[in-house]
Amino acid sequence: MNAAGGILGGCIVPHPPLLVPDIGGKDVERVRATQEAMRNLGNRLAELRPEVLVMISPHTPIFRDAFTVKTAPALEGSFASFGRPQVRISKRNDVDLVATMVKGAGEERFPLVPVESSTGRWYERGEDLDHGLLVPLYYLDQYLETPIVSLSIAGLDYESHVRLGRLVAEACRRLGRQAFFVASGDLSHRLIKGAPAGYHPRGQEFDEHIVEIAKSGDFSRLHEMGEDLVEAAGECGLRSIYALWGALRNGALQNQVLSYEGPFGVGYMVSMHLRAD
Repeated sequence: MNAAGGILGGCIVPHPPLLVPDIGGKDVERVRATQEAMRNLGNRLAELRPEVLVMISPHTPIFRDAFTVKTAPALEGSFASFGRPQVRISKRNDVDLVATMVKGAGEERFPLVPVESSTGRWYERGEDLDHGLLVPLYYLDQYLETPIVSLSIAGLDYESHVRLGRLVAEACRRLGRQAFFVASGDLSHRLIKGAPAGYHPRGQEFDEHIVEIAKSGDFSRLHEMGEDLVEAAGECGLRSIYALWGALRNGALQNQVLSYEGPFGVGYMVSMHLRAD
């Protein structure tokens, strides 16, 4: 990537709190492949040296008809809701990139709402970062200290999420910011009997499709999945992946699935997608 800035690449990461040893305990051993893949990702990001991580989580509070981006200079959160309030992460917000994104959204009449903080009716004070961001940051922060931007998904269609990713990429180019896009999301929640959302035989089909897309980098194949398959899968990461696609669109990619597993009935995939041009 040249000095003009833009999206260096992106990744898809899971966010089960049990990946944090203080929470998962002995169960961490059952997601060892995911844990090692997150460390591998952190190492490679440290080599890439992005100036900012643009992150999107399906667990950040959402609006039905708009996306949100946090504007506070400092963002933090803890795993208090999982019984570990002492495990806390604080991050600097790239407020200049946020402002550039909000300006670009205004010019395009795109529904991106700046949110000062997630206090009051959404979160307790100081809990700006949800576990969809905290879990990947728990690992990535061990390898690089980089400001972030925090985005939400929305109750809008998939193409709107692609447009969000494109808006991020354009803001990075405008500002000359070299960014890495982090799409947080688990795959099917219905892989086995006893899974969190119950078992569905098509859950594995959905995950296999996403893994193949991630291996090839051909995100246009997301459109091949009917809504019946998406509904059957009980996923939470698809909209994040569409946003990633928008950010990476129009250019050759180097793609690698670093891990995939689902020992607890939820699909966890770690993949990395780097600009090849």
